[in-house]
Amino acid sequence: MLELLVAMSVTVILLGMVTFMTGVSMDGYKGSRDKVVAGRQAKEALDAITKDFEAMVARIDGSTNQWLYAKVEPKLSTTLGGPTDKKITNACELIFFTGAPDRYDGNLDSDDNNGGDISSVGYRLVYRDQIGDLDPGQSGAYPAFTLYRHLVNPDDTFKEVMGKTNISISGEFGDSDVFVAENVVAENIYELTVTFIVQTSTGVERYAIGSGTGQYNNFTISGLGIEAGGAPQNGQLIGVQLAITVLSERGLVMTEKGGMTRQDIIKDYGIHYTHTVNVPRF
Repeated sequence: MLELLVAMSVTVILLGMVTFMTGVSMDGYKGSRDKVVAGRQAKEALDAITKDFEAMVARIDGSTNQWLYAKVEPKLSTTLGGPTDKKITNACELIFFTGAPDRYDGNLDSDDNNGGDISSVGYRLVYRDQIGDLDPGQSGAYPAFTLYRHLVNPDDTFKEVMGKTNISISGEFGDSDVFVAENVVAENIYELTVTFIVQTSTGVERYAIGSGTGQYNNFTISGLGIEAGGAPQNGQLIGVQLAITVLSERGLVMTEKGGMTRQDIIKDYGIHYTHTVNVPRF
């Protein structure tokens, strides 16, 4: 009887150790998987924006026509900015012209193709539920931090966007146009900081879009040149630096719960990526 009790005790201890080690291994696997998925999301976002900027089109021709519009995302202060005290820390509403290879939905032989090769494209980062059938201004029941890319085909770009002094209100980049399922690039993107790199006669200047110290609320390029914060700037745009913070699935859960500050969530569950794009000279 004593030997049986000893054997049972040893078995229970061994089973407990195996269960504990299995739990540790599963937690490690889930953590690694979350990081891989988050990294894939960030790569897809960076690749999309990079390709569009590499084919960017603009003209400094003395006209008031706007070619690039960048501004702090106007929805950050609403429910589309994220949960209370866990709102998106920085995001840029971005619109510009590009020779995107997927214009006309990739079907260059379609009836909609009239030979145009310049599209307009817009990027928005907000917190909303893309699954439910809801108004674009509502976050929904199952929201996620979502990056949208809205590409306007060359025909509509020529008729509705090109030649405007403010391309953001051209009628092609409203919430109902941008916040649709087909425009989703990636989820769990928590920050999107865009920094414009400008070559001047005295060196290189950087203009980061954001609400923080040393950042600019807006940056535009028109036929008259560059403006940052509403003030004209001398120089030539030579590159764009993209900075993305993506959250793991566990980090997304923690944004919906209490107990952790925004800074701690980013520190423990956020992964940062940066990439610099050289843009065509114009």
